[in-house]
Amino acid sequence: MGFDQKTLSDPLTPENLMKPRGRGIFLIRTLMDEMTLRRAAEGGMEIVMVKRIEPQPQSQADSVC
Repeated sequence: MGFDQKTLSDPLTPENLMKPRGRGIFLIRTLMDEMTLRRAAEGGMEIVMVKRIEPQPQSQADSVC
C-alpha cells in the first residue's frame, strides 16, 4: 500500500509542531544527500537514502610503514 509523499504534512507548521509523529521523511530529507521514494513491487514504499562521506586525509601518525 504505502503512502503518497505529496500528501505528507509539514512537521514545521504550528499545528504539527507538538504532534508526536510525522517527522520521519522530513528528517531523512534533511540529513541525507539524496532520498528516493518509490512503490515496492511487493507493496508498500521503498526508501533509498544516500549519504556522502568525504574521505579523511591520512596523517603520518596513522600510516605504518
